Amino acid sequence: MQVKVVLRSDHVSAMLDKVAIISGGGSGHEPAHAGFVGEGMLSAAICGEVFASPQVDAILAGIRAVTGPMGCLLIVKNYTGDRLNFGLAAEQAKSEGYKVETVIVGDDCAFTSTSRHSWTKRVAGAAAAAGLSLDEVAAEAKRASEMVGTMGVALSVCTLPGQVTSDRLGPGKMELGLGIHNEPGAALADLQPVEVVVSHVLQQILSPVC
Repeated sequence: MQVKVVLRSDHVSAMLDKVAIISGGGSGHEPAHAGFVGEGMLSAAICGEVFASPQVDAILAGIRAVTGPMGCLLIVKNYTGDRLNFGLAAEQAKSEGYKVETVIVGDDCAFTSTSRHSWTKRVAGAAAAAGLSLDEVAAEAKRASEMVGTMGVALSVCTLPGQVTSDRLGPGKMELGLGIHNEPGAALADLQPVEVVVSHVLQQILSPVC
């Protein structure tokens, strides 16, 4: 297995007195997640294969590399593979004596259930840089996650290298809430003026159930 972990260049000194912030996921969504590594944001990003969650051993390697006495916070997207693998890595790290907390980020308002993600990283990174404790950083990240909602509108689907592009979105069509891995969205609709689309999206995001 190839471990793909991007670390802050100053992670050795940063881990001495700061909570480490770790996130990650499948590749193919750049600049996420490696592009968020740096001062005031992520301490490490764990990169899986294209559209595939990183393996438990890779996540554990990232935790070991950047986590010091203050512990680490894992920021995890609300995807089954990410939740499973980051959760298993967190439990393994705890068994090795590391202090680990996890915040699950679900912001997709298309289905009123599930990326607060980049915003949560910024808040968690700022809280860690300010020297807050692990519990305090986790609380700030959770609060930030609960206050953000998103909804995507797609005019085409994404394509993996070497694969045939799906034609499920015909000419003059758009898909509301299309997933980042081509998961079916909430609705397929005719193209509308941008004002109409934005109004619909905002109504969904601001609804009490989002």
